[in-house]
Amino acid sequence: MASSGVFLPCFALISLLFACSDAADYVVGGTEDAWKIPSSPGFPLTDWAKKQRFQIGDSLIFKYDGKVHSVLELTEGDYQNCTTSKPIKKFTDGNTKYELDRSGRFHFTGGTEEHCFNGQKLFVDVEPAAHYSENELSTVFAPAPGPSKADGLRVGFMGFVAVMMAALFGIVLV
Repeated sequence: MASSGVFLPCFALISLLFACSDAADYVVGGTEDAWKIPSSPGFPLTDWAKKQRFQIGDSLIFKYDGKVHSVLELTEGDYQNCTTSKPIKKFTDGNTKYELDRSGRFHFTGGTEEHCFNGQKLFVDVEPAAHYSENELSTVFAPAPGPSKADGLRVGFMGFVAVMMAALFGIVLV
């Protein structure tokens, strides 16, 4: 049996961890048909990527016609020079999900040098994992203040939520 004094903080901590670990899927360019040679000069895909905040565990979704286009992951040097003969990885399925599994920069282009030179290229920067100082952690996990009369409704509602969650998971509160 668990007491409500232990269950509620544990439930809050688990909820916080799940909320912080949500990975996101990003459709490249923000639309279903963005992975192609751009119709105007410039690098709209990289401009789009600069507006995003990619985290480790997020995924890029490349949507394209696999008969015409492909996705190559390149080294930085090959990306700069549009050298497509030695890709790190090559995808041709038309619906590529690429997981960003580390911090740093990732480089992508279409399957040919011509596509790369014509702007079908993208680099994304993935932020490093968040690191918290001891002061930040003590603030995040500081004990909650005791309830006041003004907090009665909120405590009552949270108690109801805790009881419902306990019932859902088969835990009996004392």
